[in-house]
Amino acid sequence: MVETPQPTTTLVVAAVCVDGPRVLLTQRPPTGRFANQWEFPGGKLHWNEAPEAGLQRELNEELGVQIAVGSPLHIIHYAVDARQAFAVMFYWARITGGAPALRGVQAACWVRPEDMTALDILAPNRPVVARLCQLAARPGGLCPQFD
Repeated sequence: MVETPQPTTTLVVAAVCVDGPRVLLTQRPPTGRFANQWEFPGGKLHWNEAPEAGLQRELNEELGVQIAVGSPLHIIHYAVDARQAFAVMFYWARITGGAPALRGVQAACWVRPEDMTALDILAPNRPVVARLCQLAARPGGLCPQFD
């Protein structure tokens, strides 16, 4: 009997940073996997790292900002192929210190959810864009949750 190798799942965190009606997106570098695509900023968790701490570390490394991490917004499991998948945890967040600097990304911009659909959004981020569009259309607009 031949055993099928089990896929590896990498844990990833992403920040849905809100500033009024706009949300921060970053563009991946022009080379490498998923080149030039837009995404919510974040990255891979280190071994035994709490998701909130990993998210704070990643945004400091990529953008040079400090953030307050709110409640989880969405979780998705995304299979890249038969051997690799990502579990992405999206959290509400807001910048509490610093201004976005381009350290590990090609570009960063504040975008209204309804305008995100015109961008080349990374596939695992698309369900969150759809959810943000629904939330933004409600009375009161985006209402990020912070404990």
